[in-house]
Amino acid sequence: MKREVNDLETVIGFILLGGVVVSLVVEGLGLLDYVITLGSLNIVFSPEWQTGGKDFFVYTWSVLASLPRGVTPVSLIGLGVILLMITPYLRVLASLIYFGVEKNLKYVLITAFVLVVLTASLLAY
Repeated sequence: MKREVNDLETVIGFILLGGVVVSLVVEGLGLLDYVITLGSLNIVFSPEWQTGGKDFFVYTWSVLASLPRGVTPVSLIGLGVILLMITPYLRVLASLIYFGVEKNLKYVLITAFVLVVLTASLLAY
């Protein structure tokens, strides 16, 4: 059992580290593209530099749907935010799968509850 817990910790560690690193790289590329496009780091609040949605999933869809039309600084920064926010979600999902494979009902139920709470919070904002 001890080795299995270490394996889970290793997988979760890679998910968290990978998610943060990838999101930082994407955010950095978006910021670099923004500086190149505008020639400065001044923040512009005009509509072409904004994106949004009524919840996280609508926001994600709008960012992903904009990518085929062309990669912009806003789409890269939005993608970085999405990757950063989805990282803990993937961590909980990986834990749920692991506990399900291990047939540990107690932890499956606890992790499923956490997943429901995370999903509800992403739907709320």
